[in-house]
Amino acid sequence: MAQNLPDPPIVNLSVTQNIPVANHVYKYLLAICGSDHIEASRSTYIGSLILSIQGRNYDVRIKKTQFTKFFRADINECYYEKTGLVITKENAQLFNDQIDQKFRDELYRNMLINDHLTETLFLKSMRRFLDLYQINEDDIKLETLYRDFKRKKDRLISNFNTISASGTNCEVSQFVPQKKQNKL
Repeated sequence: MAQNLPDPPIVNLSVTQNIPVANHVYKYLLAICGSDHIEASRSTYIGSLILSIQGRNYDVRIKKTQFTKFFRADINECYYEKTGLVITKENAQLFNDQIDQKFRDELYRNMLINDHLTETLFLKSMRRFLDLYQINEDDIKLETLYRDFKRKKDRLISNFNTISASGTNCEVSQFVPQKKQNKL
């Protein structure tokens, strides 16, 4: 007589990587991922980036910065069989740097699109953006971000001046409010 035995449990062989990140990067990741823990896969930008940093990146030089926050990613067995398990210090730093760059690019484009009039409005736009992600002065200095923005502003504006998909010349000035002229 055959016994009805329960099916054996499915074994999850995923491995969790703890990736150190800066405070503002941590808060940004929380907002765009929904938590500080994801399952890495090629179907998402962050997951794909995590899987990509498991390779060797000999061109990255370690900075002396110590991070206190960790972003966790589960690496499924099928991925670590292909790419390995180790995320080196260099690659963890590369992850932080890449997300920081994505954060800054998004912030600066937002500033240009929303408030292209005066320095005061750029700062106001920056504060609104940081508030959205609950990033404050303890996470990253506003002055640091603003100086970086001023250095990159001209290049960002020139990148906005491009040809649209319809083939017409499309300049940022078409989308940005212009200063009002005083009527006499």
